[in-house]
Amino acid sequence: MYELCRYIDDIADKKSKAKEAKLKKIVKDLNHDSNSLKLANIKVLISNNMINKIHILQLIKGVSLDLKKKVRIKNHQELISYAYLVAGTVGLMMSNILGVKEKIAYKYAVDLGIAFQLTNIARDIVEDANMNRIYLPMSWKKLSISDIKSLDKKTIIKLKSLSLKLLSVADEYYQSAQKGLAFLNLRSRFTVLLALIIYRQIGLKIIKKSFSNLYKREKVSFLEKVLCLFKCLAIFFLNINIHKKNYNHNGKLHKYIKNIVVINNKI
Repeated sequence: MYELCRYIDDIADKKSKAKEAKLKKIVKDLNHDSNSLKLANIKVLISNNMINKIHILQLIKGVSLDLKKKVRIKNHQELISYAYLVAGTVGLMMSNILGVKEKIAYKYAVDLGIAFQLTNIARDIVEDANMNRIYLPMSWKKLSISDIKSLDKKTIIKLKSLSLKLLSVADEYYQSAQKGLAFLNLRSRFTVLLALIIYRQIGLKIIKKSFSNLYKREKVSFLEKVLCLFKCLAIFFLNINIHKKNYNHNGKLHKYIKNIVVINNKI
């Protein structure tokens, strides 16, 4: 599954020819008999009901939005919908593979995927602008590609404000996702918690370093990952709430995607 997701993502981000044709071929191969080696293992997972084909098709739909010559997100609703398509769907597929049984748990998996994607957007603002993409909602503050590339004083102030707002939204989804970890088995619970802490650290680091995302692609160093591991151990063994199933998911987080989130072939 990772190989397919990586392949789909690379089609959009790397300089390759016939991007739309490649995505359409994947869709065609998924819907019909095919000898595609790239999809062989995925089809086995689908046939064994380990992943839902709909989620792959939704992922492709989201990635296809990145193929436009000009990418702009109009508002908060489009932002969350996009994040669900390109990342929330991956959370759903991983939940299937990890053997999650309870339907409510899938909602938390969607939240983690969305949180990861919002962090990516905050981290890659300048990099995306160089590809004529702006994922910061225009309804929050209007910015042009030239504004972001110039990074003049007024634009920097706007981008810092937008980055903070975006990372604050991401944090709401991180907090929700953490409440759903108890639906995973112990080993998966620890692994996903660690991934959550490390990825969340990217946003915290951006803010701490006066919005370093405007000047470089922020990442978590090896030493910081070790510190994240110790934090994970402390939470895992000392915070009893991590191991309590929470059936009260915050429905407001899915306000804009409730009609497109597919769980067990149902919306």
